[in-house]
Amino acid sequence: MKSKLVLCLLLILLLIGCVDDNEPTVKKRDDFKGTSRQTEKRLNWMGHWMHEHDRAILVKEVAQNFELLNPDINVNLKSSKQIMNSRGPETTGKFIADMIKSGNIEWDVVRMNQFIYQHVAEQLDDLDWGEKHLVNFEEVEGFKQTQKSFIIDDPVYRKQTGGILVGPYIEGYCMAIFYNKDVAEKMGIEIKRYNMTFEDLLGYVKTVEEYNNKHNTNIAAFYESANWITMKVLFQHLFKSELENFSTAKEEAGSDEKNKALLKTFLAFEQLGKYNPLIDSYKDNVFYQTRHLVLNDECLFFINGIWMYNHWMGIDEEKTKKMIPAELPVFRKVNHYSGSFIPTWAVMKNAANKEGAIKLLMFWSRPQVAERWVRYAKAPTGLAGNISSSDIGDDPFDQFLIKITDKYGSNVHYSDNAGYIMGEKNQLLQQNINKKLLQLLDCNITAQQAYDEIIKEVK
Repeated sequence: MKSKLVLCLLLILLLIGCVDDNEPTVKKRDDFKGTSRQTEKRLNWMGHWMHEHDRAILVKEVAQNFELLNPDINVNLKSSKQIMNSRGPETTGKFIADMIKSGNIEWDVVRMNQFIYQHVAEQLDDLDWGEKHLVNFEEVEGFKQTQKSFIIDDPVYRKQTGGILVGPYIEGYCMAIFYNKDVAEKMGIEIKRYNMTFEDLLGYVKTVEEYNNKHNTNIAAFYESANWITMKVLFQHLFKSELENFSTAKEEAGSDEKNKALLKTFLAFEQLGKYNPLIDSYKDNVFYQTRHLVLNDECLFFINGIWMYNHWMGIDEEKTKKMIPAELPVFRKVNHYSGSFIPTWAVMKNAANKEGAIKLLMFWSRPQVAERWVRYAKAPTGLAGNISSSDIGDDPFDQFLIKITDKYGSNVHYSDNAGYIMGEKNQLLQQNINKKLLQLLDCNITAQQAYDEIIKEVK
């Protein structure tokens, strides 16, 4: 009882002292763990971004502010790593699917994005599972006004999660081909940060192989892991660069044009495979445990999302300065880019504290959070907010964000399934394509063989 009075008094003092009615000034509480209070309503929140530098700080700040402004809600915040000893999309998807199968919905707010959604769909054998088991935030009063207009207007965002909007699109991202500038300088390679072509990339990879042969070293051109195949990002961007029309590039429909682009992209990977491009340990690399290898100069390139900034900053701030994001290479110039906007969390329809969970995600949906996200994550956001280039810094990550945003605007798209290649009925072929890419890079298959084998599986 005494603790409740103290909290209430603190809340009153904070509100009286506000300089901005929309954003109370709250002192950071570094020891916040989200499990300290016993109140009427418990809110179980599956967190994210643990040990990811400023993004982890943002989660703590939002949790603290939400609890202070909602003293009747006890936030039980735990990361997916703490819950299931893994943060991987596949493990998270299986965990959510198991909750649904058992009917025991222990977590009110769950991690959710297009990758996790796809894994749940595979576990449940139901691409439309979200409509049955997740809250549709389009039906939540005031939600539409909190998101940028293209999130609401473009059906591509609903398609990520079974036809509904499952929560705020906090996380915007663009893909990049990161390079270690120390390794590049040592090899005498001057890498184009923008307007890189496939021929440029092929030349860089060839130079890495020549350098290793000359100096008896074993530096890889590309990092890769066994549980998160990132070369599919390069594949997808090259494939789409053959499709001049943005609508065609993201439409889940097959065509002769796309079949030709598929073969051309397989041929490109066959060319790369001639130069032993993958890090030797890739078949054993667990992504989260080995994402630091590029910081240790063991490879030149690392292809992934702009979120790698916070991953690497959480490992070694000084070594992160070596990493430079560059625009993904293309066959030919296009007006669209690989990236997207994703919901970070969703609310289970049968959650014990569904109302509190909805309230939390609406709390995330404020312009203040949008502004913090861009500063902390160096990434775009789907939340409505007043952000200008002057609000962020001028390091290579800031410069990359500004350049890509100015160049492509909302013409960004990324898919974690094969629907964009061969149509909606063939979404689940992505894993087979990933295997072909690795076989091509290991010189274990030809491009024509890879193409013929995939085409045989098309429905």
